[in-house]
Amino acid sequence: MAETKKRDIFTVVITCAFALAVIYGIGWFHESVLPLISGVIQSILIVVIWWPMLIATIFFMRKDKESARDIGFTKTMILRQILAGVVVAVGSLSIFLVLPALFGFQLGYVGSMNPLSIIMSLVYMLLAVALVEEIIFRGHLFKKLFDISGSKWFAIVVSSLLFGFLHIFNWSILQIVFTTLIGAYFCICKDKIKHCTLLALIIGHSLHNTFLPVITALFFGG
Repeated sequence: MAETKKRDIFTVVITCAFALAVIYGIGWFHESVLPLISGVIQSILIVVIWWPMLIATIFFMRKDKESARDIGFTKTMILRQILAGVVVAVGSLSIFLVLPALFGFQLGYVGSMNPLSIIMSLVYMLLAVALVEEIIFRGHLFKKLFDISGSKWFAIVVSSLLFGFLHIFNWSILQIVFTTLIGAYFCICKDKIKHCTLLALIIGHSLHNTFLPVITALFFGG
């Protein structure tokens, strides 16, 4: 048992370190390489550069003989999973955008209602950002942290802190705090909402990020 815990701790550390390295690389790629490319190739690369972040997760899952079901995916009730994802997004936008704005907190979001931007953002989130982050943080790492501690709340708190820390390269304490809280919210939704699987969280995360600028533009003049 002690050896298993040590292996799981090692898995968490390496996975997080690898994810941070890839995030740093993505930032460099956006600044140095993407401006030199345009068109369809640029659109494809923007998505594909996120996928290497899953390498450590896939490696450790295969090594430990874990399946997609083990980290929160299921093939049943797909429509209900999608609806659960919509519920997650409505809740997150209400809690982390609408309520703070109503109480006068300026969160610095930029509004946009461009239809093409909305569609492209949703595709980008579904195939890159939300897909990768949910598999790693609310899927694989959450399971490992639960296996290490035997505590659901330990897994929620630590996976959320790690998720917030992933955004350190934005150099914004406020964003780190908010992403930590959003991570905890997603974890709680997965635990408390029926049919809220990892697929539902990917959808909810995608909708949250996509419609955040839309709601900002519609209601708060961003």
